[in-house]
Order: sequence, then structure tokens, then C-alpha cells
Amino acid sequence: MSDYLLEIKDVSKFFHGLVAIDDLSMKVKKGQIYGIIGPNGAGKTTLFNCITGLYTPEKGEIIWEGKKINGIAPYKIAELGILRTFQTIRLFSEMSVAENIMSGRHIKSNQKWYNGIIHTPSMKKDEKKNWLKVGELMDFFELSKYATTPAGDLSYGLQRRIEMARALAAEPKLLILDEPAAGLNENETIKLAQTIREVRDQGVTILMIEHDMDMVMSLCEYITVINFGAKISEGEPSFVQDDPVVVEAYIGSDEDE
Repeated sequence: MSDYLLEIKDVSKFFHGLVAIDDLSMKVKKGQIYGIIGPNGAGKTTLFNCITGLYTPEKGEIIWEGKKINGIAPYKIAELGILRTFQTIRLFSEMSVAENIMSGRHIKSNQKWYNGIIHTPSMKKDEKKNWLKVGELMDFFELSKYATTPAGDLSYGLQRRIEMARALAAEPKLLILDEPAAGLNENETIKLAQTIREVRDQGVTILMIEHDMDMVMSLCEYITVINFGAKISEGEPSFVQDDPVVVEAYIGSDEDE
């Protein structure tokens, strides 16, 4: 069996003739914390949208556990074990913290819609199991004291934690994080990096986009750099941060002045 959980093979995505992803290939190993970096507009989020089924690539293959998943509906991809967070937080602001996290459990339920009407013993057992998982996640993310608080009433940093907890409620094999440190202060970012390591240590592979270079270089084990939709560099952080091609992409060359 392959060591790679996710493989991107020669993937291209176009919008009205414009190239968003250009013949991109990469491989994510099981248990890795894998970083995707690049300037704004480089195509990073478009790549995530292709992986999670929001977009279908015009070219190439997305391979999950050895099987092609191009064109599969997003909910089916979630059921396979690929869950994500977004650049812009997407919580149910009027619902409590506990209810938001519980909403991530729906794909783990084995119940039919009618079980909720007649309250079968199996439904009650399933519901108890789900709430126990929600409780574990609130403890892990230090959210228990906010369990009944509407998510929209909490700080940005706490909402980021809720969003991660909701994604983990579905027990993913791969957690995709789109700029998880955006809007966080220094202490919150340090705490987030620690949390991501702990999540990985629980057996979840992490694929993340992030603009905080200090965080990326200290946290990620392997990095792919994208510019104008194409891969321009990849490797361990020590290689990528000193790669002249990467430096030029971020700050420009002397010839640009």
C-alpha cells in the first residue's frame, strides 16, 4: 500500500480561459503536516476547492487512498475522510458552540431521518455517542465553558477553534486548513500551532495554507510553493526558505525595480 494518502497528478483548473492551477503535482504522506504557500492569488485555495469537490479540474487526477476522486460530490468526499476549514469562518452564529460542533457529526450518524421522529433505542444510543464526542472536542479545544454560548458572540480566535473542532467532529483522516492563523494574535498563533501538532499526533494528516511564515517553517514538515497556479519549489522548510525562486516570488528581483 502507498505511503501517500493524497496525490495531485498534473492538475489544471481554468476560469474563463484564465489559468488558476497549472499542471500541478504533489504527494501528501500519511501523518504529515504539509504546507502550501505562495503569494496572494497564487491558486492555493482553488487547489483546496478541487480536492474537496467544490471544483472539478479540467485536467489531471486527484488520488485519495489510491482511488481517483475527481468530480465526486463534496459530501461524498467528506464521507471519505477529507474535511476542511475556510479562510472566512463559516459558523452558525446563532447556534451554541456545542450545537456548531455537533453539526459536524452528521456524516458519522448511522440513523435514518425517521429514527428522530420515533426516538428508537438505536437513535438514542447514537445521539449519546455523538454528544460524548462533542464533549471531548470542547475539552480538547478549551471550549467547554462556552458550550451554551452562541458562536457569534465569541472572539475571532475562539471561533477559529470552534471551526476546527467541528471539522474534527467528523473524524477526518485528512484535515485541510485554509489560513488557520488569519486574524489571530501572536499568543493565539503559538497555541494554534501546538494544537495542530496534537491533532496530527492523534493520527490526522494535516494539509494547510498559511501566510505566517514563522508558523509554516516551524510547523510543516514538507512544503509546496505555488505562484501563478504552478509549483515553483518544494521540499523541507530549510530548503524552501532559502530557495532563490521562492524569495523572488515573494519580494521580487532586482530586475523588477
